[in-house]
Amino acid sequence: MNFAEKLKAKALETGQKSIEKEVVVVDKAANKEGLAAMLGARAKATNQKSVVTQAPTTNIKKAGDLNALSNALKQAKETREEVRGAMVIDFPTAAVRAWSFSTLKKFENCQWAVKLGKVDKIYVESGEAAQRGTMIHDGCEEWVRGNIAELPADPRTKFDQLSDDFTTLREEFRAGKVTMEENWGIRKDWSPCEWDDDELWGRAKLDAFVLENEHSCRIIDHKTGRKFGNEMKHADQGLSYALHAMYRYPELDIFRVEFWYIDEGVKMIRTFNRRQLGMLILRMHNRAKKLTTTKDFIPSANAHTCRFCEYGCNRNKEGKAYGNGACGFDHYRGLDVA
Repeated sequence: MNFAEKLKAKALETGQKSIEKEVVVVDKAANKEGLAAMLGARAKATNQKSVVTQAPTTNIKKAGDLNALSNALKQAKETREEVRGAMVIDFPTAAVRAWSFSTLKKFENCQWAVKLGKVDKIYVESGEAAQRGTMIHDGCEEWVRGNIAELPADPRTKFDQLSDDFTTLREEFRAGKVTMEENWGIRKDWSPCEWDDDELWGRAKLDAFVLENEHSCRIIDHKTGRKFGNEMKHADQGLSYALHAMYRYPELDIFRVEFWYIDEGVKMIRTFNRRQLGMLILRMHNRAKKLTTTKDFIPSANAHTCRFCEYGCNRNKEGKAYGNGACGFDHYRGLDVA
């Protein structure tokens, strides 16, 4: 007597009923019909109802698609106009009459540093890194213009990895598509102007501006130093450049911002269209408005903001000061740590 027969005999002795489960064998479905049959058989075997649902099909007419697109575009335009309408452009400026991106970032890091530089006019001598950056920027410009034979390389630069990009930029300059180091200005309503305009409110200077065609442009900024840790700051800078270009070139729709990191041989690229910039301008406008209307500059003295401040007292490991010590609120004043 095998094991199954023993179980049946034991069940009879104790008065229990032996229940045999029906086994349904269904061949593997080769298509949708086979799969439905297999599911139906399984449902029947388990006393379940087989429910088959079919996703409803929606036939959208082309006219409906065009109407939907037209409504979406109209709504986007209205949104841009609302953002534009929310920009306050009738306001008096205060101590700092015009802004640039670098001044704006310094103001958001520590307002007092802007007061020392822009209001009190305290002179700051450029450090070695700044002097090197200026030399390389000037050399890149002269090479693209064809005024010098070699790019301004040193042991830290990696021009070889960007050689094709620089060669293309030089060819585009010869073709009349590139302008370099132009002084771009804007008024409070973001209309373009020159730096000597009586209503000047904002400044920008691009390393290179490439007018690709009647619809798109490229904005190129050469960077010495590292990319890592600066991505957010540089993306913000690229946005400010794109906003300047949007108002200076009303016929353009695509704005491609490129940062070329010369010491690393890599690039960071961000692309905007006019619709996106229309949504983003209000925040940039209000940030700049706060800078140019501030009367009481508040210091933000802490270990981070004061560490490399050009007006601070902190020193590097060799004992060389990062700043000139003009700030009376400096976090490192009186400390012996770097």
